[in-house]
Amino acid sequence: MIIEEEKVEIMEDNTTENTTTSTFKPAQDTSLKSSKHWIMVVCIFLVIFLCFLAIIFGIFTFYNYQNNQTISKGIYINGIDVSNLTKEEAKNKLTTYYSEKLSNDITLIHNDYTTYIKASEINLSFDVEAAVNYAYQFGKSSNIFADNYQIFNAMINGIDIMPTASFDEESLKNILNNLSSELPDAVVESGYYIDGNTLIITKGKDGYIIDVDSTIEKIRQKISDLSYFHEVIEIDTIAQSPKEIDLDAIYNEVHKDAKDAYYTTDPHVVYPSENGIDFDISLDEAKELLQTADTECEIPLKVLYPTVTTNMIGQEAFPDLLASYSTRYATSNTNRTTNLRLSAGKIDGYVLLPGETFSYNTVVGERTIAAGYKEAAIYENGQVVDGLRRRYLSDFYNFI
Repeated sequence: MIIEEEKVEIMEDNTTENTTTSTFKPAQDTSLKSSKHWIMVVCIFLVIFLCFLAIIFGIFTFYNYQNNQTISKGIYINGIDVSNLTKEEAKNKLTTYYSEKLSNDITLIHNDYTTYIKASEINLSFDVEAAVNYAYQFGKSSNIFADNYQIFNAMINGIDIMPTASFDEESLKNILNNLSSELPDAVVESGYYIDGNTLIITKGKDGYIIDVDSTIEKIRQKISDLSYFHEVIEIDTIAQSPKEIDLDAIYNEVHKDAKDAYYTTDPHVVYPSENGIDFDISLDEAKELLQTADTECEIPLKVLYPTVTTNMIGQEAFPDLLASYSTRYATSNTNRTTNLRLSAGKIDGYVLLPGETFSYNTVVGERTIAAGYKEAAIYENGQVVDGLRRRYLSDFYNFI
C-alpha cells in the first residue's frame, strides 16, 4: 500500500509539471510577436524621419545654391544687416555708413577739460572690404554639411562681423604728448629766455601729464567697438614734478665765445665775426641767485666782442674795386659836410655778405645832435628849401 501511494504522488507531480509547461508556451509566442511589431514600427518611423530629413536637407541645400551669389541670411557687419546682398551692394552700404561715422571726432575729457581728435589726424580707417569678403564666403566651403550647418546657425542665432580698425599709433602718441601741456593742471617745466642783457629762468610747478600708453588702449577699444561715435573717453593722467633746473647745462647753452673774422683766398670765402655772450657774474653766484629765487631768477649777461671784426678785413678780403659812384655837394655848407663825413665813416669798409640786406639806418644809426650831427640846409633841385617843406624834408632826411 505504501508503494502505491508513492506512485500516485509521483503521477500527480508529473501531471502538474506537464500542465504547467503547456500553460506558458502560448504567452511566450505572443510576447515575441509584439516585440517584432514594435521594432517594425520604429524602423518604419526612422525611415520616414530620415527621408524627411533628407528632403529638408536637399531643399535647404538647393536654396543655398540658388543664393550662392549673395551673403547668407543672418549675417551682420557691426550690427548692419547684409543678408541677401551681393558683395558690391554690401560694400557700398558699409562704405557709406563708415564714411559718415569717420567724420565724427574722438572726444577726450579730463575733469572740465575737453578736446577732440579728428579721425583724419591719425589716419583712422576700417577694413570694410575684408569684412564683406568674410561675410560673403561664410557657408560657401566645399563641405556641404558644414556649410548648411553654418548657414542654419546664422539664420537662427545671427553672426555679427566686426571690421578691423587701424590707425597711425605714432601720430596718436605725438598728439597726446602735445595735449599734455594743454591740460589745466598740466605740469609746468622750468625754462629760460634772454631779455636784452638778462637771462631769466622760470621755475616749474607740479602737475599732471597724459598717460599715453593707457589712453591709447582706451581709444583703441572705443574704436574697435565703434563706441567712440557716441561716448567720450576719459584721459588717463600721471602726477609729475618738473625736472630739476640744471644751471650748468643752461650756461653751456647760453655761453658763446666771440669769433674773430677771417677769410681764405683759395677758395675766396669770408668768415664774419660774431659777438659772444657770457654770465656777468660767476657760475657759483648764479646758482645762489637761483636757489634763493621764488618763481623767477634774473642773471645779468655781458657781450663778448671779437678782436677782429668783419669790417676790419674788408679791404684785405675784397681788394678789387667792382663799382664806384660820386656826387657833388657845396663844401661851404659845413654842417652838411660834417654829417656826410660821419655817415660815410660808418659805411666805409662795411662788409655785406651774400644774402644780407644793407640797411642805412641800421649801419649809420640815429642822426641826432647828440650823435654829433649838425642841422643842415635842405636842397631840392638846387634850391634851399624853407618853411613847412623844409621841415618835412628834414624829418625825412634826418639832417642829411
